[in-house]
Amino acid sequence: MLNYTCFIDIAKRGVTVSQYEFSLRQEVLLEVGSSILGDLFRYSDEKGIEDDADPVSILYNLIWNVKQDIILSKTESELEQIEGQFHLARDFLSGMENAQGKGLAS
Repeated sequence: MLNYTCFIDIAKRGVTVSQYEFSLRQEVLLEVGSSILGDLFRYSDEKGIEDDADPVSILYNLIWNVKQDIILSKTESELEQIEGQFHLARDFLSGMENAQGKGLAS
């Protein structure tokens, strides 16, 4: 996963970021979103998930839409919300992989 902690620190300190820094953060979040989509695609491919109602498929579609919201965002707050959604997606996928490793998921 890409490291973008410096952007979070800037936002939390209330420092106003330039348009360049904001655009750079958008770019980083787009890459993070792409990485998550790739992980979800690989997971669903490995598990043979084809049902659109499967939680992994739903999460994939959610992240796809969230990625589109990155470009439309205008504030640091919006980017923080997107970042939070990405964290939840990563946590969900990690939980699924861990459960699979322990024989808890199908």
